[in-house]
Amino acid sequence: AGVRRAFETMDKDGSGSLSTREVYEGLNSVGIDVSEQDVEKMIAAADTDGSKGISEEELQAMMEDIASGKAGMRAAFKQRGAWLPGFVAGPLLAVLERIGKMDDAQDQKLQQKIRPYRERIVSEDMQKLRNKLDRLVLDNDAVWKREDNRREQIRATFERAKKEQLRSPSDSGDADDMVEQLSTTESPAIIMGPYFFLCWILDVLFTNRPIQRFWFLETVARMPYLSYNTMLALYESLGWWRASSDVRLIHFAEEWNEVQHLKIMEALGGDRFWLDRFLARHAAIFYFVILNHVWLFSPSIAYNFSELIEFHAVDTYGEFVDANEELLKSLPAPQEAIDYYEGDDLFLFDEFQTGRQPSSRRPNIQNLYDVFSSIRDDELEHVKTMFQCQTAESQIESPNTRKQRANRA
Repeated sequence: AGVRRAFETMDKDGSGSLSTREVYEGLNSVGIDVSEQDVEKMIAAADTDGSKGISEEELQAMMEDIASGKAGMRAAFKQRGAWLPGFVAGPLLAVLERIGKMDDAQDQKLQQKIRPYRERIVSEDMQKLRNKLDRLVLDNDAVWKREDNRREQIRATFERAKKEQLRSPSDSGDADDMVEQLSTTESPAIIMGPYFFLCWILDVLFTNRPIQRFWFLETVARMPYLSYNTMLALYESLGWWRASSDVRLIHFAEEWNEVQHLKIMEALGGDRFWLDRFLARHAAIFYFVILNHVWLFSPSIAYNFSELIEFHAVDTYGEFVDANEELLKSLPAPQEAIDYYEGDDLFLFDEFQTGRQPSSRRPNIQNLYDVFSSIRDDELEHVKTMFQCQTAESQIESPNTRKQRANRA
């Protein structure tokens, strides 16, 4: 009865079918802050009869999907760039929806046990903040365009360096180094397939859910550095190779940085849905095991794959920051971000940035825009460190070790 009244109220022209504009105005009139673009995607997903409008039955199904958090998932399978054949999308969506039915029951159990701080009743101010966070967007196609542009820039740099080699063979030291480093860090075909598949899965699962996507990424992003330290310890125990203690410290600092990112995303509600938590934690364990085996085969390939992932993170966060600049600047920074970036002890913050001097980078956190800009810059520092791990002629040193050695000289 409630849906029928809502349908009749929104159906202003009495056509028996709701247009995008009618649904948009209806939802916003009752305090549901949603963009017209998002409404278009929801209608495209809910319009089962292809009428380009929403019937009363379809509205009922759409509202149920919104309530259970599945509307974004349905839209993902129909959005350009995240399309699946019907014989694949149907069973997959059915399985995901089946698992998703456990969300509310599971969260209710956790309410008074593992996560007693998660209150379902929130203040008006908190609800306004949540509504603003729900308006944040991330365009998958724009992210891929950034990545394509970056690859083209690297390719152009490589070609210029090779031409410089040919022009001045006797005076091309810098060009020789550039060609050698870019050749060394060129990603082999064997890892490009898994990389593109992983990115495509993220596009499908987290369409128009950027905070949840970032929480998933940060959950998984810790695993490479845990894996590297695990394998370094194994190599040393077997007597194969003893890396400097600095390498382990750098990887630990990288993992610690990703943990802080994870805490920030949790503060923003990135782990609210059980299905997201289920997928992220199982993916993290699987990723850890796979990377251990890759490292046994080739440490350089393991580092190269991490460089790819971190570069993709730079592009993703960069697009997100640029697309949501005004809205992000209107939102406060979580305390977790302020404690990390403006804390008194930033020793570990300096240690993973191997291309910088200690204390040379100190983010100033005023709002959520500053937070995500800092995270984007952190990911770029991870890229530089992974690049150095592949190209350094000797064991890399942490910034504070270099400083201490310079002071002793």
